[in-house]
Amino acid sequence: MVKLYNYVKRQKCHIQNLSSLIFVNFAVAGIGFITQLKIANIIGKESFGMIAYGMAIATYGAVFIRFGLEKTLVRDLIQSPDHFTTTVKASLLLRFTLLGVFLAIIFVWKLIIAPQSDLSWGVLLIVIANSAMSVDLQAVYDSWHKMTRHSLYNLLQRGLYFAVIWTILLIAPENLSVFSVGVTTLFTVTVYLVLQYSYAIKHMPKEWGPPRYTRQAIDLGRSNFTVWLAALLSLSFGPLNQLVLKHYHGAAELGGYAAAWLMVTLATLLFTQVARIGNPATAKTIAGSPTKRQKSLFLLKYTLVMLSISLPLALFAIVAPQFILEMLFHSEYVVAAPALQVMGIYLPVFSIGLVAGQYVLAARMEKAFFYSILVGATISILMCPVVIPSSGAVGAAWILLISHGASFVGHSFFVIRDVLKSPA
Repeated sequence: MVKLYNYVKRQKCHIQNLSSLIFVNFAVAGIGFITQLKIANIIGKESFGMIAYGMAIATYGAVFIRFGLEKTLVRDLIQSPDHFTTTVKASLLLRFTLLGVFLAIIFVWKLIIAPQSDLSWGVLLIVIANSAMSVDLQAVYDSWHKMTRHSLYNLLQRGLYFAVIWTILLIAPENLSVFSVGVTTLFTVTVYLVLQYSYAIKHMPKEWGPPRYTRQAIDLGRSNFTVWLAALLSLSFGPLNQLVLKHYHGAAELGGYAAAWLMVTLATLLFTQVARIGNPATAKTIAGSPTKRQKSLFLLKYTLVMLSISLPLALFAIVAPQFILEMLFHSEYVVAAPALQVMGIYLPVFSIGLVAGQYVLAARMEKAFFYSILVGATISILMCPVVIPSSGAVGAAWILLISHGASFVGHSFFVIRDVLKSPA
């Protein structure tokens, strides 16, 4: 009992952060889930599919802009605290430059190359807003262990979004459209970014000497290039499936898939909150030159936490997918039940994959991370044009599971090899 008390006392900061993250993010997720359900049922499967289409494109934009920094910046800030401010500002210089390039590309596409494409102004606003989220400062707040403050900014952003959307739903539901969703998203994301920057800029440590942000940004780009390529390849696990699904089967089929994916998103939100606590802890553990036993115990505890969360949710999705969709959506969405069932199997794979991926990057095995992602991405790219035309949403779900699972196996191989090489 005394040992348990002492352990809880040592982990007090992590427990408080995790509790706050879970409370805030699930308050947001709960309202968001209901809001998304309402949007899906009001605008119909095809328009909901167009929102999912915009989100899929935005995912590509976000990964392009982040340049892999969402996976390595926390590690760099914790392991090199003397260069904290320079590293943060260099990362922003790099990301804002890439944001400008991405915006130029999509406006050229919209206005010159394909003005009559499915990239409507509503979809375009969704793409811009969600891509702009990539210049946030989550890594800074995580390295400061101020996850609660960052999650409160997220709560405010989502609260504003929900307030606007529900005002439309209650007063004039006929005005709810892809365009109104896009405008609301862009406005609230702007508020979210301003709040983060206003606090972080005031509290970042001052550094003496001439600034070298451009040089540091170039160095960050070089060191992160492999991770960035891996992140781009990892888009083949999910967003590529959705784009190919829309191409072969239309927005309505993608809308059904998006409804099933909405269930998975709610579950993976919990995993990522645990991972936000685990990421700094993993970086610290690896930096301290731990023994084989220390590494093994850390990984075992982290993995068991993830499995204890993911398995009950996975079982529910596997056993009762049709019940879940019938209870929450209009009847037109029930056809996505088989896809949701496959996604239930995907949940524990995703959760353990977070642990393995964080370990590989914390140990600075960027090439190993890239090779693992390359295997999964290759499988997805080869399977998409073969499976999705005949199998639709179910095929897209199986590709997601198989390709991501292959990368998880690759991560695990390198993790086990690194642990076995550690001193006893």
